Formats: sequence, C-alpha cells, structure tokens
Amino acid sequence: MSDKQQLHQLIDKLPETELLAAERYLQFLIAHEAPLDSEMLARIDAAREKPSSGTPHEDVLREFGL
Repeated sequence: MSDKQQLHQLIDKLPETELLAAERYLQFLIAHEAPLDSEMLARIDAAREKPSSGTPHEDVLREFGL
C-alpha cells in the first residue's frame, strides 16, 4: 500500500469534527514545504526512534490554572 493510500485511509477514519483541522494542516504543509537536508532527516529519524512520553493533559491544565 502506498503512503498516499495510507493517508487516505487515515482521513476516512477521522470524525467529521476533525476534518477542517486536517484540511488546514495539509494546506499548511503544502504551502510551507521546505526542503530537508540529510542531517535534518537523520535528526527526524532519531527522534522517531525515541518518542517523548509527552506532557499529561492534567499537567497542562494545572500549569494554566485550569
């Protein structure tokens, strides 16, 4: 399966409420596409191999006093 086919399948699974956000993001990517050099691609691959655990939602809310 091609990358585009996989993207189409993901879009098909999105709830209607998220379609506008997905469309805007894809438009942003197209409009702001910058060429990536080999060093940047290597850094991206390294980051994908060691994903961050992220920040828990509760911590973000607490930080903003919510």
